[in-house]
Amino acid sequence: MPLLLILACICFVASLSIRIVDPVIPQIAREFSTSPEIIALLATAVALPYAFSQPVLGPLGDSMGKVRVIKVCLAVLLGSLIVSALAPTVEILFASRVVSGLAGGGLIPVALAVVGDRFGIHERQVALSRVLAAMITALLVGSIASGLIADAVGWRVVLGLAAIVTALALVIAMTQLQPRSERRAESFRVADIVSGYGQVFGNPRAKICFIAVFIEGVIIFGFLPYIAILLEARDAGGIREAGFVLGGMGIGGLIYAATVRGLLRRLGDMFNLMRVGGVLIGLGFLGVAAAGPWAFQALAFVLVGVGFYGIHSSLQTQATELAPGNRGAAVSLHAFFFFLGNAAGPPLYALAFGTAGSTPTLLAVAVLSPCLALLLARTLGQAKFR
Repeated sequence: MPLLLILACICFVASLSIRIVDPVIPQIAREFSTSPEIIALLATAVALPYAFSQPVLGPLGDSMGKVRVIKVCLAVLLGSLIVSALAPTVEILFASRVVSGLAGGGLIPVALAVVGDRFGIHERQVALSRVLAAMITALLVGSIASGLIADAVGWRVVLGLAAIVTALALVIAMTQLQPRSERRAESFRVADIVSGYGQVFGNPRAKICFIAVFIEGVIIFGFLPYIAILLEARDAGGIREAGFVLGGMGIGGLIYAATVRGLLRRLGDMFNLMRVGGVLIGLGFLGVAAAGPWAFQALAFVLVGVGFYGIHSSLQTQATELAPGNRGAAVSLHAFFFFLGNAAGPPLYALAFGTAGSTPTLLAVAVLSPCLALLLARTLGQAKFR
């Protein structure tokens, strides 16, 4: 089985497990007689441990083997999804989602580090886009299917089906994913972690990349748990329609993945791609702020998806080259800051919505996004590799 296909399967289930709850937040809130704003923090319950597991799991993959870390984390993720589907209380649901976040920290970032190990820099962004396509497909399928299935038979069935898909990915990983023959496992030492992080931050591009992905996490993924809530508040739909709106972002990501080679050729480099991506994100949030029918907002999220994945994929490519000798540490730090932004986003949006209102907040995001993208492209373009 081709390596990219195996990694794509792993990243598919990891991405599916992270975002699958977003469309069904109002339904979960009603079952547990809890406010939707509290249940929206399930996104933070996944993202925060995902972020804080990175400083350990990335270097652990570098020292003891990335393949081994991936297999163990898949098994833990499977167990956490089963518990989530059966959770009798909201406290157990939150706890199981925390474990899902911890396990997810050893899947996507470590799989991307494997791509960095086995593909040269000139073919790496295209290779990463193939794995990214699987993650985007998970967002698309998971969002739409989650809303439709939960509307018909409940959110627990959604999580149960996610557990079955994860079990299949675990079987594929156990039977098909093998470490490089020349790779020997080493002991895990704290001194090696410190040294590896020192090499990563020794690259002047590191701080720029990590600040950028943190802001991405806040702006884009911090908003996703509120889509269903806003649709219901605007009488524009419910959990089923929220799935389609979220799916719009996935469609945008697939458009990016299918056209990335041509986009890079036409735009000249990834920095121009970042600039265009920021403009598209701004236009997408402007459409969401307009509060039209849910289908219009889904189309707006297609623009957000193309723009976001154009910027994010470029930053991922940069991250794989920050410290080639400690690639697991570099990519995991990239994921750490991104999911730290994911975790900070929902409460920040809640604060902004409560203070300024949803429409002014979304308009502010629409204006800030292209400005930040232009600043990112300029500063990252001026920074030099070591």
